[in-house]
Amino acid sequence: MNNPDPDTTAPRGFYERYLTFSDSQIKEVLRNHKNYQEAAVNAAVKIAIERQLIYSEQDLLAPEYQYQPSFNRSIFPVVTDEYQHKKIVASIFRILFLLALVPIVFGALKYYEGQVDMAYPGIALGFLWAFLTYLLQRTVKNAVLVLMITIVILVFFGFGYRLFLQETYRALDALILIVGTLLPLYFLFYLKKLNQTKP
Repeated sequence: MNNPDPDTTAPRGFYERYLTFSDSQIKEVLRNHKNYQEAAVNAAVKIAIERQLIYSEQDLLAPEYQYQPSFNRSIFPVVTDEYQHKKIVASIFRILFLLALVPIVFGALKYYEGQVDMAYPGIALGFLWAFLTYLLQRTVKNAVLVLMITIVILVFFGFGYRLFLQETYRALDALILIVGTLLPLYFLFYLKKLNQTKP
């Protein structure tokens, strides 16, 4: 079968990238073709035809290539598209940088209330968090990620204990502590999963 030149059916970038994919990876793209850009699908179809995995684009109408949504709910959605994967990872890092503001704001509030013993650790923690996030983004080392998870847990118990010992209970302090614990943990564990399932 004479196949048209790849450049006429899909941008060269997608075609060359997908040439390195295994047959099962190409089939995975085809099975989830509704979640991909048209140019990416065109490239995958072109390669699938060349490898005789399918005979024409019409084969995508077969049940095998119809996306079946999973009814298993997951708090960490699976991403199979490399472009979407990069976008989600970039968004997570933006959120992690923003989360550095939580302890900084907490520390500033405590400073104005005169509780210097809680103000300085909060502010220092915010800058440490921003630095570790930057380090993780640059190195993508699992050790940095584990260190950040450990810090979140230690801070939760440390500040939680201090809040428990206070004479007056403040709901805002407890809320900041809970949000400041759950959000980073969620995004750090999601980032860990994304690194393990990189397309």
